[in-house]
Amino acid sequence: MATYTDRIRLEKQANGANSGSWGTVLNQNVIDLVDEAIAGYTIVSCSSAPITLSSNNGATDQARSAVLEFQGTLTSSVDITIPSVSKIYFVKNNTSGSFPITLKTAATTAKTTVAQGGTAPFICDTVNVIAGQDATGLGLGTAATLNFGTSVNELIPVSSADVRYVQTSTDSSITGAKTFTSATTFTGDVITSGTATFTSVATFSAAISAASSATFAGAVGTPIVSLSAATSLALNLSTGNDFAVTLTGDSTLENPSNAKIGQCGTIRLIQDGTGNHTFSFGDAYNFAGGTTPTNTKTAAAVDLLIYKVREVSSIDVASILNLS
Repeated sequence: MATYTDRIRLEKQANGANSGSWGTVLNQNVIDLVDEAIAGYTIVSCSSAPITLSSNNGATDQARSAVLEFQGTLTSSVDITIPSVSKIYFVKNNTSGSFPITLKTAATTAKTTVAQGGTAPFICDTVNVIAGQDATGLGLGTAATLNFGTSVNELIPVSSADVRYVQTSTDSSITGAKTFTSATTFTGDVITSGTATFTSVATFSAAISAASSATFAGAVGTPIVSLSAATSLALNLSTGNDFAVTLTGDSTLENPSNAKIGQCGTIRLIQDGTGNHTFSFGDAYNFAGGTTPTNTKTAAAVDLLIYKVREVSSIDVASILNLS
């Protein structure tokens, strides 16, 4: 009397059985079925009802195949029950309808989800079905799945110290030579200790500090910061390099705050339609020959001051240039 193997149900012929047909039984009920177990590809049609894969002794079935592809339009999630024996499956969920399929055995109520559109290995340990992806072993963290693509949700998570993947929305350190060939926007602080080369538009909305050289192959511009007219005019040098103010009365430029040594720029003075407004300076400002220049007071006159920070409390200013 024939018996069958426990896992993939191959026929074990009894001694002396099947005289004259022993070879046929061996080929059909063993060798062909081993071929299915190793390389068989079976398509299973799904609806919304639970499915138990066919499992036959010594004959072709669904559960023996190495690869299972599930097809059909689902209106709810579908449970697929596989035999409670140890086996590896490669499963492709090619269904539609925005519902998952789950794999389980008759030995447990626990289920393992196969995401729609996904293809992955699954391991049955005789009771549970285990997803075969080893995300930790691949160095991908502990996420069950990780897509690789171009959207912000499909990028590989890396250390912010990795110069190849500079995180522009957080503070970043660039520790080696880096060339930026496309438009890049930095919203966090950027510190470079190597050579940084920008061949396209680079926008910095936070601090940038370069311990080595920074080369810009294109134009570098800074926005003009508008100052509100006031008797005492505050100048915060962390907000920009170039400033403009329309004078509506006499005004004194206070000593600046947040000055960076070596910082330079311009201050544009514009008289309003009335004119005749004087402009004076705090004691941190230095002038050629020690003489404070006089601004142009005619209505709508435009003057330009050029400054450079020598020390945080010592600002050198060129003579006022009248642009009217």
